[in-house]
Amino acid sequence: MLVRNHLLCPYSDCEANRRVGNLRIQVVVNEVNGKRAVSLGKTVKGERKRTSLPYIWTKEVYKEECPYCQGPVEVVIDETHSTRYIHLRQTK
Repeated sequence: MLVRNHLLCPYSDCEANRRVGNLRIQVVVNEVNGKRAVSLGKTVKGERKRTSLPYIWTKEVYKEECPYCQGPVEVVIDETHSTRYIHLRQTK
């Protein structure tokens, strides 16, 4: 399982885009039987976990919904280099 707590919403009118307090989006990536499942939630203050997830060296896009404004977003997991990038973008 992989957890990222620092993401911001791509919509400018969303409260998770204001960069104050704990108003961030938490991305949880879980791998079960070789398939990845992605879920978004609100970051909980003081709740941090050390997590890891094996690299598959690809770029994947998952459709989700912002937990603050319920806007449709895409979670992009880019593992095409030695560093893993996870970011949110508006759906195309």
